[in-house]
Amino acid sequence: MNKLVLAAATAAVLAASPAFAADDSGFYVGAGLGNFAVDSDTIYNGTDFDGSDIGYKVFGGYKFMPYLAAELEYIDGGEPDDNFRNDLFPDERLKATAGVTGFVGSAVGILPIGESFDVFGKLGFIYWDLDGSAKIRDAEGTLEKVSAGNDGTDFAWAVGGSWHFMENFAVRLEYQGFEIEDTNSVDFASGSIIWKF
Repeated sequence: MNKLVLAAATAAVLAASPAFAADDSGFYVGAGLGNFAVDSDTIYNGTDFDGSDIGYKVFGGYKFMPYLAAELEYIDGGEPDDNFRNDLFPDERLKATAGVTGFVGSAVGILPIGESFDVFGKLGFIYWDLDGSAKIRDAEGTLEKVSAGNDGTDFAWAVGGSWHFMENFAVRLEYQGFEIEDTNSVDFASGSIIWKF
């Protein structure tokens, strides 16, 4: 139902707005904000870590033609956290965080729809850095902190759509997925504003 409402609202806005054809080529920059989520079952003895936080990104790219662009992003996923409840850690005695930052390089395939809207898909790689930490309270309330970090390069992908509401400005909705080591899933749902040179 929410998807139908969103589709109807989008169609109404597009119909009521002037059309601005996207330039065939050129540079663009943008910034976005959204929900960054991490899911992993390798934090503690197979216990599932499922946390999210507000993440942000800045990016730039070059559009070679209406159907193809290249893009580079810096993403900061905030500090997703989760509390573990089991026999060993009752009453939220173990709190873990998993912060992810990274640079993403992608090829962008674009499908224009009319003069002011397009949908796109991205394939590329993320060079990521993951900083994990945990706070553990024992039965006496003593707090112990542990931390660990890792980094690497893995596959990244995305799908989304853009609305070019002015000649040099656009807004973008995007869903990204990252195949990061020792996680089940890492994803980022965001909204961005874009300025075209």
